Formats: sequence, C-alpha cells, structure tokens
Amino acid sequence: MTVDDLIRRPGAWLLTEAGVDSDIAVSARIRLARNLKEAAFPGWAGEEVCARILARLRPAVESLPGLEGAWSWEMSDLDPVDREILCERHLISAELAARNRGSALVLRPDESLSVMINEEDHLRLQVMRPGADLAALWREIDALDSALGEKIPYAFSAALGYLTACPSNVGTGLRASVMVHLPALRLMNEVEPVVKGLNKIGLAVRGIGGEGTEAMGNMYQVSNQMTLGESELDLIRRLSAVVEELADHERNARARLREKFPARSERVWSSQVG
Repeated sequence: MTVDDLIRRPGAWLLTEAGVDSDIAVSARIRLARNLKEAAFPGWAGEEVCARILARLRPAVESLPGLEGAWSWEMSDLDPVDREILCERHLISAELAARNRGSALVLRPDESLSVMINEEDHLRLQVMRPGADLAALWREIDALDSALGEKIPYAFSAALGYLTACPSNVGTGLRASVMVHLPALRLMNEVEPVVKGLNKIGLAVRGIGGEGTEAMGNMYQVSNQMTLGESELDLIRRLSAVVEELADHERNARARLREKFPARSERVWSSQVG
C-alpha cells in the first residue's frame, strides 16, 4: 500500500458524527511512549543501531491484535511529500518525518491505531477516534501496550515508571489530548481566560498542529502536561472532566451569541462553524 491509497478516504477519527460530544470535540488521541530495556534512545543510537532495533520491533508490532494487515512504511522509503501528508493527518511527528533508515510507521488502514518506531523514543503507540471518549481509547491502548510488553522488555524504573528520552514523558509516558472547536468562546473573547485557567491546573492548550503551533479555525488541542505522580486513569479522568466542562462553556457561549444576534444568527454562525 502507498500513501496515495491512504488519502483517497478519510480516517475513521475524522467521522465526527460518531463521536462523544462531537458538536465540540473533533477527535481524541492517546499516545504512549515506550523504550527497549538496556538500549540507547534513538537520538543517541545512530542509524545502524536503529536499523537493528527496527528489525526487532517491527515484527512484534505488526503481530499485535488489531494490527493484522497493517500498512507499514520505513521513513527511508517515503518521499518528502508522503511524509508531509502523514504529518498533516497526525499520523507521524515532524521528528519522525525527518528521520530515514531505521525509523518506521505501522498503521491500521482506518488510521485509528498507529505505532511510530524510533522517533524520539523506540516506540510511540497512538490511538485516535472521533469525539472525546478518552476512556474507550485508554482501554484500547492499554490492551495494546500490555500485549506488546509481553513480547519485548520495556525500560522501566520502580521509582520513576517508564523511562523516556525526554524527562517530561517519564512516568506513565502518556499524552492524552482532545481537539476542540471553540468559535463561540473566541467570538465572545472568552478563550484567553479559559486557556489561562487550564494552564493553572496542569493542562496544555495548543494549536491544531500540537506543540509550538497557533490555533487556526478556532481549533484547540487540550492535553495533560504531567506524566509523573498520577496514574494513567487519574490523568484521563481529569482531562475528560475538563473537556466536558469546556464543551458546556462553548454551548453556553453559542446560546448567548444566538440571543445577542437573533436576526443574523444563522448567517454569522454558518460562517464560523460551517
């Protein structure tokens, strides 16, 4: 299969009508960072070592339940346009796109499940689906992580948890995020106070492209910042509760906008939301 085959149809995570709180939440994602025990992180390993690690990890990943018949590409086999497409569809990071031999992507054809091999960490497991059902995503990725952990030894510390290339991921190695659409809060000039409030409780708010990007089209990615000191379930439950409250605020702002501009509400609303 080629990347051209991928772009001929939308990913399952974009079918928003099927999601929880789909009027506000476009998609939810959970990512787990994992590394091989007693192996250098990809940034230090060098291309030859990464190639050997890939040869070990790729068959283990492709044999996981749910990844039978998965598409798989080594970065060295993809041209720059293909890599950019995969980045835009949130299937690989810019860091993986910049790598070559020894790094790869394993992808379920509907794009709901993917594994990056030898990005910043040896493994980045990712699940996505429409809406904001983080609990369902956690059950899926937890089962995948457990199955993979039976095949390969993870780098793990009894004191710190899972060991990762970046200290900000040490512990659970978990990043959970929900992409939300907040046009009414933006029109009511209420987004900035919301963002500041979320930052104070340990959540990050970024643009549609993730870290370091600006919000475009009133789209915001809300995610956890802490990975150490809380369990995976605690992190997910807290983020889920915040997203639910955020959705309520957006719906309230939409209602106030309709009351404020009743004569032209449909025209204004369609230009912002449609």
